[in-house]
Amino acid sequence: HSADPRRRSIMSARAPTLAARPSAPRARPRRRADVVAAVGYRISSTRDRRFVPTRLPSSPWGPPSSPSASQSSPSSGRSRDPLLRAAAAVPDDDAPSPSTSPSTLGSAGAVTYVERAVTPREAWRRMWTRADRYHVHGISGAAFTLLGGGVLAAWAKRDLGAVGLIDDHGASANAVRDALEAHGGGPEFWGLASLSLALAGVCALSGTPLGTRRGWRKVELSARSTLFQLVLTWQALRLGPGGECLAALDDRAWALALAPFAWQCVTSAYIIAFTDDDKRSAMLVLVGTWLFGAQVFPAASVIASAGGVDALVATRPGLVTVWTHSLLGLVWLLNWSTLGASMRARRVIDDEGYRALFLLRPSAAWIALFALDVYTYRPFASIWEYFTTAGGAQL
Repeated sequence: HSADPRRRSIMSARAPTLAARPSAPRARPRRRADVVAAVGYRISSTRDRRFVPTRLPSSPWGPPSSPSASQSSPSSGRSRDPLLRAAAAVPDDDAPSPSTSPSTLGSAGAVTYVERAVTPREAWRRMWTRADRYHVHGISGAAFTLLGGGVLAAWAKRDLGAVGLIDDHGASANAVRDALEAHGGGPEFWGLASLSLALAGVCALSGTPLGTRRGWRKVELSARSTLFQLVLTWQALRLGPGGECLAALDDRAWALALAPFAWQCVTSAYIIAFTDDDKRSAMLVLVGTWLFGAQVFPAASVIASAGGVDALVATRPGLVTVWTHSLLGLVWLLNWSTLGASMRARRVIDDEGYRALFLLRPSAAWIALFALDVYTYRPFASIWEYFTTAGGAQL
């Protein structure tokens, strides 16, 4: 049969596209590298799975070219080219190493892999989700981060002035002396601290429903963080001015303290033993849980004992201030680490950034503030007394 020359020309122009598609429904799936070589797009690193355009290789059917207008851009959603849609479905496990020779990929040539970090605009889009109704979770979380962090910074500045590391003309030393003479009194900036704790509670409670859209692991994380935060908030408000109105829960102080602690320990053990999550991050979270316990358990012991809070104010007035500062710091640290876990799940940061920016450095800052408070308000005669009294639990 004689073929029309015009028809042969059209078939030749379509040859690359037709050759890249499987000839039968049960054909073996092509390697990701083959799809990339034919299309000119690749899936970037695990931190950002959007398509990154690369130069198309030379082919016998025409000169090299960049992705044409007929192929929709990576940010425009679903591509009209079925090959681009197929490339998105190919797993990263089939990616060839950078040393792959051109012969392995066929006549199309080697593929260049390009690493690209997430831009601030992309990070904003991933975190500012429509699932957050009226953005209550995001706004309250940002407000608490700024307000609570500002209060903690003001307390740290007061401590630095009281010990003479910065010169504030004796204002910090006088404030500390007045607080001790008033048997603890109300912690400085307590109104702003209470407001920040309320914002933290709104952030925690509004974030729990969002986890239902991302699987049971996210639901568990949200529920666990919310319980831990509510316990910390209750302890801080109970020890602060006007805490008598929350005394109805004093008998359950130990149960409230143990529940999130045990829950976190079991979850960390599960992550370390049975998941592919980063083990170092999970171990750091587990160690941080015991640091939480070093504050939560002594406070629970005092609150649970009859007249314990009043006895604490009378015998160790400086310890009331130290504990309220520490508890607000733990709430801030918990919210910050939960934000980091959410950013890591959305591939805005990697495991290394999560450990450094959301676990290690904030924890070091909290330990430094606790040490400054203890040195400034002197609730213990020595470090040895701190350990013999179980962190102040024994009055």
